[in-house]
Amino acid sequence: MIRVVLVGIEGAYNLGVISRTCVNFEVDELYLVNPSASIKEALMYSAKGKSFLEKAVVVDSLDEALKGIDASVATSAQGYSPGDVLRQAIDIETFTSQIAPRIGKLALVFGRESTGLTREELSKTDFLVSIPGNPEYPVLNVSQAVAIFLWELWKIRGKQPSNIASPAPREEIESLIALVTNISSAIIATPEKARRIGLVWKRVLHRARPTAYEARVLKYWLYRVKGKLSAD
Repeated sequence: MIRVVLVGIEGAYNLGVISRTCVNFEVDELYLVNPSASIKEALMYSAKGKSFLEKAVVVDSLDEALKGIDASVATSAQGYSPGDVLRQAIDIETFTSQIAPRIGKLALVFGRESTGLTREELSKTDFLVSIPGNPEYPVLNVSQAVAIFLWELWKIRGKQPSNIASPAPREEIESLIALVTNISSAIIATPEKARRIGLVWKRVLHRARPTAYEARVLKYWLYRVKGKLSAD
């Protein structure tokens, strides 16, 4: 379960975009701690996230926003400062790949656009994560930080998105390789050369990772080539 916690969100546009992003990546809950932004105005920018934003829980303190959570993680562009126990961040990939999968109910805590999170607020969270960027200007807009964090978490949840084609199964690739091998044997007299060409096709096809549809089109074309050779 993922809960996004926005502390003192100031911009209505950012709040609307974040709500939309939460829906994009199937966030379960949105908590707003003392928001300065107008929720009514933010609804105009939330698109399909409107109903999600309308269900947002508004609370007076970060303590309230973290109730019922197994672990919480704060984000900060200032992730590291020598000698500062609060500024010893881990990178986002380490957190999402090694730590997040072990957490049942996770809260992602984001600070104000202008000043971020206070030291007291940082101390209330269990982890500090920083998103690597240009060392000369690593500060992200809060809506960008939310989107990147949710995308990284989405990748480890193992869900197949509907807007990306499914790759062809291995047996379909093997079927294409068998057709290529058959055609190579028919047009190349030397068995060893035919075998080597078949190996190249095998490596290329596996490396290319064609979609299921692309594999069907290739199979159709290979059958036509095989039929033409047989006719001749």
